[in-house]
This record gives sequence, C-alpha cells and structure tokens, in this order.
Amino acid sequence: MASAPFTLEGKQFWTPDLPIAATRERERFSLPIHIHDFVEIQYVAEGKGFHYIGNERLYVEKGDFFIIPIGTRHVYRPASEAPKDELIVYNCLFDPSVPDVLARAYPLPEEAMSLLSGQGQSYRRFKDSFHEGKACMETLYREYQAKLPGYEAVLYARLTELIACLYRLELSGRTSASAMSRLAKVLEYIERNYDQPIVLSEVAALLPVSVSYMQRMLKKATGQSFTEYVQNLRIKKCCELLRQTAMPVKDIAAQAGYRDLKFFHELFRKKTGQTPGEYRNGDERKA
Repeated sequence: MASAPFTLEGKQFWTPDLPIAATRERERFSLPIHIHDFVEIQYVAEGKGFHYIGNERLYVEKGDFFIIPIGTRHVYRPASEAPKDELIVYNCLFDPSVPDVLARAYPLPEEAMSLLSGQGQSYRRFKDSFHEGKACMETLYREYQAKLPGYEAVLYARLTELIACLYRLELSGRTSASAMSRLAKVLEYIERNYDQPIVLSEVAALLPVSVSYMQRMLKKATGQSFTEYVQNLRIKKCCELLRQTAMPVKDIAAQAGYRDLKFFHELFRKKTGQTPGEYRNGDERKA
C-alpha cells in the first residue's frame, strides 16, 4: 500500500459535453491504490471487505456510502478472493464543475453541495440503513447504461436526488449522535439509581423530553424498552452479587430494588432460566 498511487482521469470516462459517468465494479485485489481528478460517490451494494483511504483501513459492507474528493488515495479490497466474499461497488463519477451546474438548476442547500468538496476531509461516509440511497444510485446507473433519449437531463436530476439523499443521511447521523449524547445522561442515572424505584416520567424529565419520545430513544439505542432495560440491568447486578458474595438472596433482591421476593424469583428465572440458588450453585461448580 506504500507505493505511489496512479491517477485516474475523468476524460477516460466521459466527454466534455457530459462530464458524468456511472459504473458497477466487482472489486479485485489487482486494482492498485489510486487518486483521481474527479469527485466520486460510491455505494457498497453487495458483500463486505475493506476500503483503504489514505492511511486508514475501513471495514465496509452493504449499505455503506462514500464521497471521495479529488486527490484522495483509496482502493477497495474484498474480504477474500472466494466467490462468497464478492464485493460489488457502484460508482458515480463527475467533474468538479458539475456541482455548480446543479446549484444553478436546483435549489439544493449550500451545505448539501459542500459535502462534495471535502472541506478539508479526505472522505465522507454514510450508512444507508433504509436503502433510500441504494435506489437512487441503482437508478442513476441504469439510466447511464441505457442512454435513452434525454438521458443527459435525467442523469443531472438523478445525481441531484442522490446528493439530497446523502445530505439527509448526514443530518440523520448528526441527530443520532446528539440523541445518544443526551441519552448517556439517562443511562448514567439508571446505573446510579437501579436500586431505587425508577419512574419513566422522571427519567424523561432529565433531558427533558416527552415520555413517548424517551421510550423511542431508548428502544432505538439499546433495542430494549425502558422496563426491559431496567430489569436487565438489575438482574445483571444480582448475578454479579450471586457470583461474588455470600449475601442471602433476599438481601441481593432488595439491593437491586426488589422488595417482592416472589416477583423477583419469577423475573430472575425468566431472564436467566434458573432460580437464584441454581445460578449461584452452578457458578460454584464451575469454579
């Protein structure tokens, strides 16, 4: 990977009249690391492998989008040469003059267009979790390959749609990061107070957000409802005490916030498949 990269030039792919191209590539180990004099939007459509960008080695899989600015060294590698590890990547290439053309024709936010410049970053990465960008990229590729009458105008329109989609993914990523930062406060609170009664409305008020929004945030971040998260944390703490101490089960239950022993035993069995005594004895046998 240390050898000097060769340069791909846009004129290899397009004519001056239409400085846009779209390709679908099966990535191989034979392609050397390279730079290019055009902007490139890439979508990992199938498989998994690695994307070497500058000095970074990034694991990639289906749903990954990249914007590679001019002059960035990069290359893809499949996970292996085996057919099961085939790595398919769609590429949309265009001349750096194209964003100005789009900006004049379509009212895209300036921030959306700035994604294409790099702004000091060697690349941009997005996760297309709901496959919205996939549809844009595949449609653009089919249009480019078919070259039906009027396809030039359609390509500009499809590229604009793709940029708008990536901009939405960028905004969604910022929102998710902000939500996780706020949610960390809630998770820390639950960790500190798991042995006390924890009321959802009081937890939501810490942010503050509505109870329903709090539930959605927690479910999205942890895959668990509020009740499940608190119960699982408490049972986890109980398991630690059963393994590490000789405390009576009723005291362990109380320390985890459970005063109703019958409920505690039923919940513990439901979560672990064992009674607290069986769990402790089983751990002792393993030791």
